[in-house]
Amino acid sequence: MRRVVTDAPRRLPAAWWILLIGIALTLTAADTVLLGAAKGFLTHGFNTPRIGWAALSFLFLPASILLDVWLVLCLWLVAIPVLRRVVRSPVQRLLIAALVATGVPLGLAIARYNVFSILGGMFSIRQWSGRGSALVWDTLLGLPDPLLWSVGAGIAVLVALRLASWIERRHLSAVGGLDAPSARALLRGWVPLSAATLSIVAAAAWFGGELNYGIGRKISGRFAVTLIDFATDLDRDGSGLLSRPVDPAPFDSSVVPYAIDEPGNGVDEDGVAGDHPADLAWPEDEADPGATPPWQAHPHFLLVYLESFRYDLLEQETADGRPVTPFLRRLAGEGSASRHTYVHSPWTLESRSQLFSGHYLAEPGAPTLIDDFKSRGYTVAHFSGQDESYGGSEEVLGTARADRFYDARQDASRRTSRSTAPVSLQVSWRTLTERIDAFLAEWDGEGPLFLYANVVDTHFPYWHDENEDLLGVPPLRRSDIRASNADHVRAAYANTAANVDRAVEHIVASFRSAIGGADHAILVTADHGQALYHGALLGHGVRLDHDLTQVPLIVWRIGGTWPEPIGPTDLRGLILRNLGRARPAERPPRARFVADPTRRVFQYAPRIARPSFVALQGIADRVEYSFHRNRLDRIDAEEGRTRLVPAEERDLFERMIWRWESLRRRRAAPDEVERPGDD
Repeated sequence: MRRVVTDAPRRLPAAWWILLIGIALTLTAADTVLLGAAKGFLTHGFNTPRIGWAALSFLFLPASILLDVWLVLCLWLVAIPVLRRVVRSPVQRLLIAALVATGVPLGLAIARYNVFSILGGMFSIRQWSGRGSALVWDTLLGLPDPLLWSVGAGIAVLVALRLASWIERRHLSAVGGLDAPSARALLRGWVPLSAATLSIVAAAAWFGGELNYGIGRKISGRFAVTLIDFATDLDRDGSGLLSRPVDPAPFDSSVVPYAIDEPGNGVDEDGVAGDHPADLAWPEDEADPGATPPWQAHPHFLLVYLESFRYDLLEQETADGRPVTPFLRRLAGEGSASRHTYVHSPWTLESRSQLFSGHYLAEPGAPTLIDDFKSRGYTVAHFSGQDESYGGSEEVLGTARADRFYDARQDASRRTSRSTAPVSLQVSWRTLTERIDAFLAEWDGEGPLFLYANVVDTHFPYWHDENEDLLGVPPLRRSDIRASNADHVRAAYANTAANVDRAVEHIVASFRSAIGGADHAILVTADHGQALYHGALLGHGVRLDHDLTQVPLIVWRIGGTWPEPIGPTDLRGLILRNLGRARPAERPPRARFVADPTRRVFQYAPRIARPSFVALQGIADRVEYSFHRNRLDRIDAEEGRTRLVPAEERDLFERMIWRWESLRRRRAAPDEVERPGDD
């Protein structure tokens, strides 16, 4: 056995330099792959920025490697002094240092990207291994994938350590050249590297854009941002130099962005629009959308809910003049259609819960449309082409109280999505209509029927193999989804919308056949629109442009006056107030949409707790406030922007901000709600 060198090298040995660069390249490669696979950062950029190859090669990758070198040195500054005390073998020190510097960032990245959920099939050991007959093998395959990977990694570490011991026993290593460097040697490189790294991160954060997004998703980038914010958070309120929005009072810890503004205490806790008035009340918060006069009629009711379905699909035509959605256009012509229906937030979870509850903030277990119709003697059937467990939707919508419930989980083997994760799982309109047909065939026909059908095919990636080519569009692969191929993406989306139109026609025909020509009503709407590389964005949820927030609203044989603009929180009350009115046989009821220039729909994106934008959408324009830019704009129907001065638009600005603050406060501390069946 060669003599073990105990003096720590004062310079980073060559082997450690090679290891340092190798680990940094590995981490950068892993981050780039994860950003590309989970976020579309390299290609389509669904709901996220996307980066071009030039910026990737000359900005992101060099910055990423530098950040990862810095992070490895940070980890070694902590780990190596410990290793020098507890591990005698230089080879094992080198190996453990490599495992720490690689395993910690990769493990955190896997958790951050939710890899096993979002990319489940790609990381499933079951998928690779098949099924064995042995009891032990079957038991192992029954474990969760994260646990299986952890066990495998642990076994690999033990094997590697044993291998390192064997190598050293065989005198195959130059031990003196492998021993761990001293803290002084590490600090000599870490100090200047820290200055360069933190400067790059700060510059990227200030200028924003794709580089900032990519760096911010990395574990090393997030760590650097956290350090800078901590060091520059002078009043220790959690908001530092790189925080967005900027801290409006950097020396006052009682004022911080997104704080809960307590009304009437003389302090503007969030730094926007002054202190919230103590006596300000919002009438819609007190209203019960389900409280309506006794119904005089109980027509069968079909509610069709479309996923990621833009308003303009109703008006869109092919090059040869054919309508993209002929059935929906005909249904709108026979009934009524609104041109001014806008969602409050372009997210499915928010919009759908607001439709069912009639409130901005739906509470789990509170009454919904399901309870409204059941209490009026209806059979309630809820059919959804997606996974209704995602985000706690089942509890919020009240699906357990439906008489018949179906969602994509019951046909997971027939899914059109890559993954079975709740956020992704969906089945095609063909599967959905098949299940609806089966239910209607066995329905006993006793009493009125409320059928809810959620058709989801127009969700990203906008194409699947069960669609028919109705518009002469080539298939759209995921690799085809990119800004340079925007025309193909839009054409494929329109073709899928044509398939959805055919699905709605089928559902309506089956519904009408099942009720045998009895009196009925239909309402069709959507959860949000979709940006298809308009303004460089693909997806939804992150902005409040018309492409994302304007949705169709078709009302067939429901009467009454429907004031516009209309938001999802209006629909529960409008349905219940108008559907049960007397229905003269000689003149079918028809909704009358009336534009009200004083009405505005409150909007926010992406989430109510920490929005980037809040807005008030009216008939002719939208007044929008950007928290990150501290800017107020008036946006017309063509998305043209005019900057406003908050002091000159005080009424609108305060109404918008105080509406948000009120909801923010309620979301943070929700009130008790009455549950169905409570005494």
